[in-house]
Amino acid sequence: MSLFLFKSFLAIIFLLAGVIAVICMFALMGKTKRKISDTFLRRMHKGMGFVFTILLLVISYFCINHVAQVGDQLSGRAVMHSVLSLGLIIVLVIKITIVQFYKQFLRFVPTMGIIVFSLAFVVFSTSAGYYFLRTLCVKDTTGETVTLSEAKFEGKLEKGALLFNDKCSGCHFSDKEENKIGPGLKNILKKTKLPSTGKPANIKNIWKQLKNPFLSMPAFPSLSEQELADLQAYLESL
Repeated sequence: MSLFLFKSFLAIIFLLAGVIAVICMFALMGKTKRKISDTFLRRMHKGMGFVFTILLLVISYFCINHVAQVGDQLSGRAVMHSVLSLGLIIVLVIKITIVQFYKQFLRFVPTMGIIVFSLAFVVFSTSAGYYFLRTLCVKDTTGETVTLSEAKFEGKLEKGALLFNDKCSGCHFSDKEENKIGPGLKNILKKTKLPSTGKPANIKNIWKQLKNPFLSMPAFPSLSEQELADLQAYLESL
């Protein structure tokens, strides 16, 4: 199982635990006559809350590791995801603190639980949900070409290496084919197909991936044609 599928699996269980906890809370607060005992509902709510919290910590570890590797190359979606996740953690910590130590404020706990679940749902939607929507709905642009000027740019290997280190090394290995966050790029132009898109492994499709990326890769629209030529020189050397 790939790391992405493993994290997606954890995220689904994380969301399901939140759904079950909220349903149990509504059942306890909303119905006077229940087929399920209050004791069972409370235990289920507490158990799902524990699973939710543990998975939140595990997923947060992966997110922090991603931020550390990517650095300032985070996409806008990733920044929003990080901010929402931080808000979720803060509200959850306050909720747990009230339950354990400040029971005079227990009347606020159900509202905070709804806020926590709502934030969890939005965070889930901005990560796994976004990916699956892109997978299902993205337009295949295999036949399209990248518009570049007719001027010839001589790529410089040293500048390409520096550019790769600045823009790409957070997500891609240059000396391995194994995945980092994205696929390793060793021998990338010697392959038949690009690993992420399945398109022919040529420089035009790499340029297109940089300018208008497929799926979750961030875009680099500001790259000049000289910079693209420098990157090409470096990629050809891998």
